[in-house]
Amino acid sequence: MSAIVWLLFATGCAVRLPLPGAGRSGVALRGSVAVGPPERPFVFRSASEIVLATRDRMIARHPGHYTDAGFTRDNSHVYALDATGTVRAVEARGGTMLPGSIDCRCDRVFPLHDTTVGWWRPPGDFVQADLHEPNPAVRVTISLPPPEDPVAPGNLLGVARLLAADDRTLVLAETESPPGASWGLTHLFSAETDTGAVRPLGRIDGVNTAVDRVALHPSGRELAMPGYQRDGKTCGTARLLWMELSAARPERLDLPPDAGCSILIDVRWDAGVLTVAELQWQPGTPDRPTAGVVWSRRGAGWERRGGDDVLRHLTLTPSATVQLRRGDHDRVHTEHTGELVLATDDEVRVLAHDVLEVRLPYP
Repeated sequence: MSAIVWLLFATGCAVRLPLPGAGRSGVALRGSVAVGPPERPFVFRSASEIVLATRDRMIARHPGHYTDAGFTRDNSHVYALDATGTVRAVEARGGTMLPGSIDCRCDRVFPLHDTTVGWWRPPGDFVQADLHEPNPAVRVTISLPPPEDPVAPGNLLGVARLLAADDRTLVLAETESPPGASWGLTHLFSAETDTGAVRPLGRIDGVNTAVDRVALHPSGRELAMPGYQRDGKTCGTARLLWMELSAARPERLDLPPDAGCSILIDVRWDAGVLTVAELQWQPGTPDRPTAGVVWSRRGAGWERRGGDDVLRHLTLTPSATVQLRRGDHDRVHTEHTGELVLATDDEVRVLAHDVLEVRLPYP
């Protein structure tokens, strides 16, 4: 089955766009005599399904309303979390969905090691289970101490939230705010995955909205997090925080300047490189993004990846990327969909429409 055929089957529509002057693709399809690089799978989700694929073929598609999907740490399976809080597992090699499931009643799942995943169960339990043996599950109760920085008089602390996790470290947060306020200050904590021992990491300064996720480096020794400094009206400024877990508190990394308002919609480590996706808009038109920009951290500076319509830009092979390109109907403060595009040295191919997220295996 050719690349175009599997895309038509998976999404109902596909477009192949050779670049001007491009020659014949060097990628080998099944049945070709040429030998190409080893296939690297990826998983993407829309509002109605998850699809496991490579650059040249669809491995499997599974209908459903999934809110999260990604690879296990050993890349042998894909975990898929649906809207009911149920976790299913899909074999990465053949795409078969395992018969069992985990009723986590959670909204996020974190790969820990091998095929073991973990999740947060309020008010203070971290639970982990193997996708092959969902029962019994391992549970660690975590009690956060008072924040290092004092809470302002009249402010309250919200419930603890889990922002990131791996097999050694959990990153948790509490938000400080006045009763009923829509803004807040975030206090960070780290905890040991196995024992639950907690260490305060300090308050995130320069950000007045709750930080809701953190990207842990594959080494587990540093983290990056998106922040947003709102102005109380319709504008605001993206903030990027970074820290080594052995350090005292987070510090701010300066992003490339922009002419209007901005927010970070994605922060991740792409092959170990810090990569962020930024959405920009003008103060007078808060519901109409003017650009989606992806930046990668190179040394002390930033390198632009893609054009003004990019929501994700991920390295599939040294000569191929998968990109999520936004549509014209997106609003700023919403979940963004777009076209999933494969870009190589000699072609640009639309893989699917109305895609919400794409994930690659671990390095």
